[in-house]
Amino acid sequence: MSKTSSSSAGWKVLGVIVVLAAGYTAWALLRPLPLIVPRIAKLPVVTAGVSNRLAWPAQGQAAVGINPSGVLAMHGDERPVPIASTAKVLTALMVLKKHPLALKQSGPKITITTDDVRLYNDYLAGDGSVTAVTVGETLTEYQMLQAILLPSANNIADSLAIWAFGSLPNYASFANNYSRQLGLTHTRVGIDASGYDPSTVSTAHDLVLLGEAAMQDPVLAEIVGQSSANLPVAGTIQNVNGLLGTGGIVGVKTGNTDQAGGVFLAAQQAVIGGKSLVIIAALVGTNSLYDAMRDSLPLLASAQRNFTTTKLVAARTVVGSYAAPWGSGTTAVTAESLSALVWKGSTLRSTSDLQPLPATAKATTAAGKLRLPQSSVGPAQTAKVVTSAPLTDPSWLWRLTHPM
Repeated sequence: MSKTSSSSAGWKVLGVIVVLAAGYTAWALLRPLPLIVPRIAKLPVVTAGVSNRLAWPAQGQAAVGINPSGVLAMHGDERPVPIASTAKVLTALMVLKKHPLALKQSGPKITITTDDVRLYNDYLAGDGSVTAVTVGETLTEYQMLQAILLPSANNIADSLAIWAFGSLPNYASFANNYSRQLGLTHTRVGIDASGYDPSTVSTAHDLVLLGEAAMQDPVLAEIVGQSSANLPVAGTIQNVNGLLGTGGIVGVKTGNTDQAGGVFLAAQQAVIGGKSLVIIAALVGTNSLYDAMRDSLPLLASAQRNFTTTKLVAARTVVGSYAAPWGSGTTAVTAESLSALVWKGSTLRSTSDLQPLPATAKATTAAGKLRLPQSSVGPAQTAKVVTSAPLTDPSWLWRLTHPM
């Protein structure tokens, strides 16, 4: 091979190398950079202060909750016991489940039969609470619900359950099945719909859940807040809840028998921290109905004092970080603070939803959200998360030496 040919081949190889190097350099300097994956920091866990001591009753069992957030605190031996006429709240809910009513609706007219009069006479002979009826009298579904929930008529509870479900056993089967859907795991309906028989049992915990369900139904919430009503034969009937209108009490139901003692399911309307709340309290197995109702007031007052407005997360709280492989980095911080009214002693654990970011993300670029769960009072909340500083581009040397 001549010297000229060898030189020409060398230049060609060099040219190829130069072209490849130029191409690689252009690719390395101009290629898109990878997304930067976040690293989650230890997220805030908020404990809302120290719980106050609640004014629990001296006898029986009790529980308090907030509508519609469930039970917040319990006291005493939480075992199923007879609950007397507070069982009628469940009866009313079940009837409305089968035959729903909206506000201002009266529902179907129900004709009183000889069987209904027999129920009246049987309960009257047993010294149970009753509302007078006569054969051929017609009462609307709404009026019968009033008779159940205001004067606590045992006979009307059974009559209405039989009308709605065909028989008391059918009612009990339906109520027991639906109770489990409501979370009333220690509630059992026995042989009547009135609660007069001690075979119907529950706990203070379950009664709070029952009270919450009742107060979420606008028809029941309206009825239990009525002081009186008028029926065709019985005339004016009075609400046996003597605390109605006292200390913000807006419902729900009283109960007392020899086996159950005093039982009171209370609903209190209160404004706390600027929020309108309905606090539910259940007192079961006290010595008398008087004791249950008397003890409900300090219990509800102490429950009110156990709510506090707490800062759930401060602005600029670090919830994550971004580290680019070429050394650039930034933190992910909350763009705002969040506060909420919560039950003292409750713990809220936050979660984050951070997204990968482009390598050129600037300061305050949206990075995702910090999520705080539903508190005892308010709904779940989210705080916007942003970058605290920009991410910087890699140097040309890093690009050239990191082809991947």
